Amino acid sequence: MEREALYHDVPCSSISVESSIRVGTAGAIWGLCSGPYDATKLGLSGVARATFMVKAVGRIGLQCGLLAGLFSMTRCSVQRYRRRDDWVSYFMYFTFTLVLLHV
Repeated sequence: MEREALYHDVPCSSISVESSIRVGTAGAIWGLCSGPYDATKLGLSGVARATFMVKAVGRIGLQCGLLAGLFSMTRCSVQRYRRRDDWVSYFMYFTFTLVLLHV
């Protein structure tokens, strides 16, 4: 209950930025873990491998951070607009996030 009370006191932009940083960092770590496997699978070595790794870390981290930021912003905005948090709201967050990513 205390978490929900705090959630309503914080601006949506702060929640979105915090979520983007956390999940973007997790995505970058995932890129660091999956990058060497993918580079080996492609047969890369040397500078080509290092370049592939940097691109993988940046791409996956950015994608994860963007998804988390969009979802958090839509979640916060819909909750504030509807003034409730139910299954309809969850459906709306998910739908809005997918629409924004495919546009």
